[in-house]
Amino acid sequence: MRSDEIRRRSRWMMRAQEWDEPRARYPNVWHDDMPVHVLAYDTVVSRMRLGDLVAVYYPSTQRHRVRSERFLGLSRVVGLRRAHDPAYAWLDLETAHRFDPPLDLKESPRRVVLCCDPGWPAREVELFHKVWDAAVAAGWEPTPEETEEGAGPRTSEPRADVTEPAPATPEPSEEVQPEPRPIPPDARLFGGAVYSGDRKDPRDSSWLAVVALHDDRLEVVRLEATGRHGLHGLLRDPDETLMRTEGIGLGFPFSLPGPFAEKLLGGPFPEEGWWAFARHVEKLSLPEYLIALQDFRDAEGEPLRLTDETAGAPSPLRRSGPDLGSRAYHGIKMIAEERSRYAIRPFEQAQGRLLLEVYPEGALQRLGGGGGGGARRDELIESLGKLESMPVTIENPLLRKCRSRPEALGAVLAARCAAIAVVSGETDKSPEDLGAGEADRIRREGWTYGLA
Repeated sequence: MRSDEIRRRSRWMMRAQEWDEPRARYPNVWHDDMPVHVLAYDTVVSRMRLGDLVAVYYPSTQRHRVRSERFLGLSRVVGLRRAHDPAYAWLDLETAHRFDPPLDLKESPRRVVLCCDPGWPAREVELFHKVWDAAVAAGWEPTPEETEEGAGPRTSEPRADVTEPAPATPEPSEEVQPEPRPIPPDARLFGGAVYSGDRKDPRDSSWLAVVALHDDRLEVVRLEATGRHGLHGLLRDPDETLMRTEGIGLGFPFSLPGPFAEKLLGGPFPEEGWWAFARHVEKLSLPEYLIALQDFRDAEGEPLRLTDETAGAPSPLRRSGPDLGSRAYHGIKMIAEERSRYAIRPFEQAQGRLLLEVYPEGALQRLGGGGGGGARRDELIESLGKLESMPVTIENPLLRKCRSRPEALGAVLAARCAAIAVVSGETDKSPEDLGAGEADRIRREGWTYGLA
């Protein structure tokens, strides 16, 4: 290896949160409003070198409002250490420059940790340069090795001395995705996701799809396994594509049957409505919730919501095939957080980007689908492309994912449900319009969209 290759410095962007942030996943250590020790996946840290520069970004937060969605500064990598778990490593940082106040560029990194060397995704490279320029303008003086000339030109090909991470190991939101398909400028975008209730949060059990509607045809332009936490992060901090979506269909129950909801509450459903109930669920631990669920099922069975009766869906209290009870718990907690970027139907009538409960399995049944493995999925994919209204086009490599993973195809169906609901005007209907004489029940128990 040439000596100039060894001396090259890379540039990175990283989203990091302080230890007392309720949403923080890792025990990061901070000093003087900047991170100094960050726990990260070993496959990410192994790509870094001493002296690399990291632009530190703080995601949306209620606790540290001054930092929320701001760049805090630039840090240098000064140490790389193994952690107690071989899958992780400690990244030691020293502050090169701290913005005071934090820098607001109205843009954010799309991944937890992302390389910003020349030749890598242009949006991130440009965003890093904006942070760099702001630091220099504020008086920061980079070392010769950190200047553009010292860093040297870079390409998107992997470095010879770095082993690329295995696809199943990185953080869900760090997955390297194929180049996105071009989206027609006049296309309307819709999202869909299926969600895992597994306590271990397997990555391949939660998927996100984005479809583009153009000339009454839907084309899948994005499809990725996110894991439950990865999907949570994308909704909390949506990237440019998700910010363009008009609605996102989520394939889990947004609510619980009225009798069980009142059992959890210990009294009648609150007059404040669904949000008050969701905040109550948010405070429950999973063991507390599952014990209450089992006790109720033993005594009362599995009652349906009105929307389950209408959609032909099983009760959200079902624990097998799939485990809807756990899905509902995790899902309600996720959307109970403050979501200023979305309006949740039918509980809110605000305009803008929407979150909708959908039932991909019901959409599959209405299309004549069911089980049967990969061969049956091939038939379904072919039939989706021949529908009279909103047929779906899926091209490789996304087509291969739908053929191999039923959850991937479920996310596509969820996105189509969202498109149907928004374009048909179903999302504009009030609870009174959705169910004659059942408006109060719909306000408490919600609605399943896009099955027409």
